[in-house]
Amino acid sequence: MKKYFLALLVGAIALGICASSAIAGEIDILVDKLVEKNILTPIEAQIILDETRQEVAQEVAENKSYALPAWVQKMKLKGDLRLRYQWQKKKASAERTRGRYRFRLGATTDVTDKVEVGFGLATGSDDPRSTNQTMDSTFETPDIRLDYAYAKWDATPNISLYGGKFKRKPILWQTSDLLWDGDINPTGFSAALGKSNIFENVDGFLNVGSWVLEEASSDQSDPAMYYVQPGVKWAITDGISSKLALTYYNFTGLEGKNLTHNAGTNTTVNQGGGVNGLYYSYNTLNPSFEIGMKNPLGKDFDLIKYAAFFTDFVHNPDPSENNNGYLYGVKFGDKKIKKPGQWQAKYMYRRLEKDAWVDAFPDSDAYSGDTGVKGHEASLKYALLKNVIFGLDYYCMELIDQSSSTGNHRKENLVQVDLLFKF
Repeated sequence: MKKYFLALLVGAIALGICASSAIAGEIDILVDKLVEKNILTPIEAQIILDETRQEVAQEVAENKSYALPAWVQKMKLKGDLRLRYQWQKKKASAERTRGRYRFRLGATTDVTDKVEVGFGLATGSDDPRSTNQTMDSTFETPDIRLDYAYAKWDATPNISLYGGKFKRKPILWQTSDLLWDGDINPTGFSAALGKSNIFENVDGFLNVGSWVLEEASSDQSDPAMYYVQPGVKWAITDGISSKLALTYYNFTGLEGKNLTHNAGTNTTVNQGGGVNGLYYSYNTLNPSFEIGMKNPLGKDFDLIKYAAFFTDFVHNPDPSENNNGYLYGVKFGDKKIKKPGQWQAKYMYRRLEKDAWVDAFPDSDAYSGDTGVKGHEASLKYALLKNVIFGLDYYCMELIDQSSSTGNHRKENLVQVDLLFKF
């Protein structure tokens, strides 16, 4: 009887140690001591440890562990590390090669059944369009910065409200990075109204938001932006689906001012004292469309499991010229790249005129994120192992108007070779 009582005691102690995230080796030491004193046999000790760990894992998975707060048990972690070799060449200038890396770590947890809080950390500088860290400065220790921090409230099964600094994907659908660099996480408030059935096989959705751009105590007309994006998703057949959205962006307090991270390629006007500000407003229309197909060459041709055509267009009605932009592209291979052997190739052509869009936001790899540029992009992604992805990206970009440019800035070639590790 004493033997079994001690066995139960060991199990209870081990359970407490596991639940409080103590080092697993401490459990083994405790059980080993009891085995040495012939209180437990090696087989009994192993059974106790196995059963205890299984019970703890099950309790944590079911959010029932008494030793951990519920929000800790509900927390989900994810991250990635990207290693990059980059080659860059502008016409009549020297080649530039760089080693770069990016590390990101994020977490989400449910505060209540309807409220989620999330945050993310990332390498990089204060540039909102890049989380890359260049290998430089004699092994200097880089910064880790707050990439995003938000709260989400699921007000109804189909309505989610966001506040703080958040990722764009849940609250703004895009087919490309023509207007928005992938690293930009806006600040402010947004609402996402999930799909609602309109017709048979046709679902509607709506995204709206108010985002803060700048704030100054001496100026009451702080630059801000608002957007509304209605859209539909149509399941045309079992293997073909399409998605269409029209986004309207409204900027306030922007004319005559500069944003902190402007690229300097929009038209500006002298405000006096050597200060230039944006000449035009940027209340723009942005239709986006994508159509995708499973097994476009038939189920017998298994190499290409998915193919899609996508396009973006933007129009700024304020200027009378240089006020349009567009991108079209195709992608094929696998729809998602996770498992070994999965791959996807993509080609895009873009043209973004000088005043079609605010120059602080476009893809920073496409001619440094400038407006007034055009060119090609081709990319390939291939999963070497589960969650280990090889990437190759090539840009060939040039200025639309080369009449006033020097040879050093007319054309640019950029090659990026990546190795991405997801966890």
